[in-house]
Amino acid sequence: MTDFMVQIPADWLARVFLTLRRGVSDDAKTLAAELQPFTEKPGQRVPVPRTTVLRTESVLRGEIEIIGEESQRARLSQEAENLINARLSHQ
Repeated sequence: MTDFMVQIPADWLARVFLTLRRGVSDDAKTLAAELQPFTEKPGQRVPVPRTTVLRTESVLRGEIEIIGEESQRARLSQEAENLINARLSHQ
């Protein structure tokens, strides 16, 4: 079965990558490494495997639970919501 791709702006994906790279969980750092190749085309919408997008959503939600600072929690929530919207618009 082929993996469906979700078109995501590379600039925004780069911000998510940096957030996860600075994350506190091992899952966040692992997923950041998986996302890095998709961040190398700034200014473009890049295809990202849907399964990677789903894992990113999950890890961002996990980071929200770990992080205590409200401003960081709000930013992570917004990033997760953006991923969900991108994924749903390409189903």
